[in-house]
This record gives sequence, C-alpha cells and structure tokens, in this order.
Amino acid sequence: MHFILLWGSVITGLAAGWRISIPLAVAVPLGLMIWLLGFLYNASIVRRQRRRLATHRSAATHRGYQRILARTIMNLGVAIGFRSWLTLIVAALIIPFYAAAARKRERYLDYMRTGMLSDAFPDRIVKH
Repeated sequence: MHFILLWGSVITGLAAGWRISIPLAVAVPLGLMIWLLGFLYNASIVRRQRRRLATHRSAATHRGYQRILARTIMNLGVAIGFRSWLTLIVAALIIPFYAAAARKRERYLDYMRTGMLSDAFPDRIVKH
C-alpha cells in the first residue's frame, strides 16, 4: 500500500508542478544517495536479523523500529530525487503506519512469548 501511495504522490506532485526548488543536477544525485543509504541500512538490519534470528524478542522489536527509520530515509530520498513536495508530505504521513505495523508485530511477538491473546490482538477478543 505504501508503495502505491508514495509513487502516486510522485506522479501527482510532478504533474501538478509542486516541486522543491532544488536544481535537478543536485536533486537527483542527492536523492539517489539518500535512498541508497536507507536501502543499505535496511539490508544491514535484515542481514543481522537473519544471522542471529533474535533469541531475545525485544531485540527483534527494536530492529522493527530501525527498519522504520530505514524506510523513512528511503522515502526521503525519493522525495528529494523527484523534487516533489507532495511526496515529502506523504513520506512523513506514512511514518505512523510503519509504527503501527511495528507495534502490531511487537504485540504478536509478546503473544508468542506469553500466550496471552488479549495482549496481542485485543480487537479479536469476543465480548459478551
């Protein structure tokens, strides 16, 4: 979903002419470098996660929040590379959705550790 939202904002922002006033010769390399930094940071996190397989659950949760930072850096790189104000705004608005997904995963890992379904998925508990 975020992929469609982000690229839709790039297309809409460019079509509407809402551009950040950075010269194209500066924006493209800078955006590409920022995106690449986020990509490499994300790849590093995933590589460490696969290597260790998180024996400690809070470490896995912390990595989830690190991946939010990596994806946000990548989105910022896209916004700067395409010089789009709308994409910059959408990139900022997507952060709470990333955080909600990380919290949901955290609750799931808590459930796997404790077995308390009400702690993990409070919306699935049927109230009589």
